[in-house]
Amino acid sequence: MKTIRWGMIGCGAVAEVKSGPGFYKSRNSELVAVTSADPELTRSFAERHAVARPYDCSEQLLADTDIDAVYVATPPSAHKPLALLVAGAGKHVYVEKPMAMRFEECREIVEACEMKGVRLFVAFYRRAMPRFLKVKEWLDQGAIGEVRCVRAVQHQPPATEDLSRDTLPWRLIPEVSGGGKFLDMGIHTLDIFDFFFGAIEEVYGIASNHAGLYDVEDTVTATWRHASGVQGSGSWCYVCAQGEDRVEIVGSRGRIEFEFFSDRPLKLVNESGTREADIPNPQHVQQPFIQSIVNDLNGESPCPGNVESAVRSTWVADQVLRNYRRLKGY
Repeated sequence: MKTIRWGMIGCGAVAEVKSGPGFYKSRNSELVAVTSADPELTRSFAERHAVARPYDCSEQLLADTDIDAVYVATPPSAHKPLALLVAGAGKHVYVEKPMAMRFEECREIVEACEMKGVRLFVAFYRRAMPRFLKVKEWLDQGAIGEVRCVRAVQHQPPATEDLSRDTLPWRLIPEVSGGGKFLDMGIHTLDIFDFFFGAIEEVYGIASNHAGLYDVEDTVTATWRHASGVQGSGSWCYVCAQGEDRVEIVGSRGRIEFEFFSDRPLKLVNESGTREADIPNPQHVQQPFIQSIVNDLNGESPCPGNVESAVRSTWVADQVLRNYRRLKGY
């Protein structure tokens, strides 16, 4: 089995624990080179993670003929230009979510990868995490009968850094992120519903900014319909007093309940009673998905994520945020 040799562009917080170690801890996988916009950060990351080749820029990393695939771990504004560079260098592309700022940019990335004959993967990594696979197993087994509808709630108080425009994180700066926390976090929920129930074909949404702390949306509500007939609704608010994280899947013979962003026990309720599954998250949450990419590139088994579903998730987010973006001019 071939060892997939990885390069990584971006050495920020997401790479420190969630993803970076997964590239050298997965089987038949090696992280051989890293780079970022900050050479000092690059060298520090390389030293702490025993990466042999810290490069000063993306062009140097992409010129390395020992690299098979590149992980783009930057804010969304850099996803398209970097993905195009990676594809142009003839290397497989693994890009953070959302794939790009807008649906049209996603299509450009897809077309570039197809033209260059390289594979494209997007970091909707929950598709390979054991707790979400357990939910899918219950659904596929018909544990709650025919699925009728799904509901998602994610409510959070603002973080301390959100309270001043001088300290706003890049996720709340529209020219860098393309949207707010809904686009950064809520899109994971939309993607896992695509994984469970198939493509979302019809969607309506309202986005607003109630607190005025920043320019992107802070509150979103949406309704949608999957091609399978499952109907969905969601509420995302990041400027409320109390936090809430809940997903409820309702079927003809029961329901499944769980928290999306924690690893508290999953709950299955049907005619047999109530059953819980306590499945802790892995230490490096992207590692199972990275392993699936390595397996896929080696022809062993397919990655549970696919390009078209990743593009669809951006299309859905675009529909939900469309009117708000027009109003705000971004």
